[in-house]
Amino acid sequence: MKIIGITGGTGAGKTTALMALRALGALVIDADAVYHRLTEESLPLRQALESRFGPLYDDAGRLERKKLGKLVFANPEALEDLNRLTHSHVGEEIARMIAAARKEGLSALAIDAIELIASGLGDLCDARVAVLAPKEVRIARIMAREGIAEDYARLRVEAQKDEAYFREHCDYLLENSGEGSIEDFSQRAKALFSKIISGGGEIDMEEKKENVVKQRKKELFLNREHGYDKLGDTLDPAIEEYSAAYKRFLDEGKTERECVAYTVKLAEEHGFRPFARGMQVKSGDKLYRVNRDKAVMLAVIGKKTLGEGARIGAAHIDSPRLDLKQYPLYEDKELAYLKTHYYGGVRKYQWVAIPLELRGLVVKADGSSQSVCIGADPGDPILTVTDLLPHLAADQSKKPLGEAIAGEQLNLLVGSRPFKGDEGSERVKLAVMELLHQKYGLVEEDFLSAELMAVPAFSARDVGLDRSMIGAYGQDDRVCAYAALISLLEAEDVQHTAVCMLADKEEIGSAGVTGMKSWAFDTFMKDLCEAQGESLRACYENSFCLSADVTAAFDPNYPEVYEKQNSAYLNYGICISKYTGSRGKAAASDASAETVGFLRRLLNEKDILWQTAELGKIDQGGGGTVAAYMAERNIETLDAGVPTLSMHSPFEVVSKLDCYMTCQALAALYRS
Repeated sequence: MKIIGITGGTGAGKTTALMALRALGALVIDADAVYHRLTEESLPLRQALESRFGPLYDDAGRLERKKLGKLVFANPEALEDLNRLTHSHVGEEIARMIAAARKEGLSALAIDAIELIASGLGDLCDARVAVLAPKEVRIARIMAREGIAEDYARLRVEAQKDEAYFREHCDYLLENSGEGSIEDFSQRAKALFSKIISGGGEIDMEEKKENVVKQRKKELFLNREHGYDKLGDTLDPAIEEYSAAYKRFLDEGKTERECVAYTVKLAEEHGFRPFARGMQVKSGDKLYRVNRDKAVMLAVIGKKTLGEGARIGAAHIDSPRLDLKQYPLYEDKELAYLKTHYYGGVRKYQWVAIPLELRGLVVKADGSSQSVCIGADPGDPILTVTDLLPHLAADQSKKPLGEAIAGEQLNLLVGSRPFKGDEGSERVKLAVMELLHQKYGLVEEDFLSAELMAVPAFSARDVGLDRSMIGAYGQDDRVCAYAALISLLEAEDVQHTAVCMLADKEEIGSAGVTGMKSWAFDTFMKDLCEAQGESLRACYENSFCLSADVTAAFDPNYPEVYEKQNSAYLNYGICISKYTGSRGKAAASDASAETVGFLRRLLNEKDILWQTAELGKIDQGGGGTVAAYMAERNIETLDAGVPTLSMHSPFEVVSKLDCYMTCQALAALYRS
């Protein structure tokens, strides 16, 4: 007969483990129940207790436990004497019960005792098994099980031996962290007990050691787990629904102006209204303010005052592209082109020989505005930048990759047909200008007061045979902007005022009136604070900002530029970047340990998948975000966002799971 000792703290899951043992046919002896029975039935134990502590029993012969408790719990020596007396009598009784069980031919017997080791009962066992769970999990379990307050539950848990004690004295560990179902834990327990019962003879000490080592590594090492392994299929419908809406957001907003317009549309559908200076605000109000049609700020007013801080999600909605120069249209050898000036950190060779759209706004001489969009509709023509054929590219191929295509060569091919009836010069240019005039009423001078840009003529698409990824232009950083936006639109009943800031100009240093350095954000927040009679400075110093920006996902095609241990990976969740910058953390917003700890706890409490990373090897490069400018406002700020492949290219790739987890992280922040 195998004798198995079961121990562990309250709330760890011993009851479930014991049920698994009973299902295997084992007899379970509850040492605590034996103690209580003996205090009522055993005359020798009664005499021993009263000899040491004086009269303890009432007229009915029942032990007055509260009286005994008062005598021993404040007196370590008395408590030691009580344990010595009871352990002796309980041990003798359990030894008798074990002998009886052997005669009955039972295959297994379990002793359930929280003091299994100290009482000496562990010496009766072939194997000692500790059921363990994290402290916070145990506290939550006994609160729910017994309906007690957290403070009392915490005192009970902290009064018991810590996990290190059980690891040192037990042969096997059963981890019950609560991540899986009760059925999962029960099956693991049953598998372990089956192995012990059927092992024959003495328990293999090498196997015990290996089991403890595995458990120790699991508890002490950082365990990176693929998101789909951890989640299974449970969130697939939610992830797909989120991804479909996100792809619409990408297709509707390929420029910052279009992003702002679509954001306002979504916001108003969710009950948001424009916020003007001097308006009264109250808890639950949903407000927004647009900054020059290229940035937007939104807020859900919380129950707490703004003086107690806000929860801010900040992202940018501009992306690398090709802007038209002020005087762009020209003709060369009867081909018409538009000159461009690339915007942000582009790799110029990626922008040749791909289909491009022309989007933006023109302000005419009379002050009227005209939106331009060519290439988005299925029947529209598209534009392109031509590339050099390989047959003639011998000299070009010798150049470094960054120099093979010069910035001045990124000219958009827009026409080749001359104006009908014109036999002079620039006939093709005239024909193009005529088409623009017919469709939009433009003249060449209008280019001087225009914001026109060439963007890839791709729609957002699923990537991979398994459809697990999204490929699209502009995901840096509209992937994080959408997460920050949609989680705020759906935020209800928040404690701190929740704020979403979608800024422009991040790709060129966050400068300008619509960038993150602009006072527009401070003005919005100051107006909100003044509506409550609160100080903007007090608001900032009590606020927390998640600077939502993408990071580089590890790409096995280019492993030489990544430091694998500190890289982000697709499908491992939102990526926290304690600092960005370059080389010696230049231009970084280096978050404090407390700041990272706050978000770490928040994400763990909400079961949100997350990881940490740096952007490549130290001396390989680097990058910046809006975090530095939020931090300069005395706002606790931390970078976090979606790992991205082919970042800054015309077609970036992200994981659907990571997108969803980023949205969940922003939602958790807004509700914290």
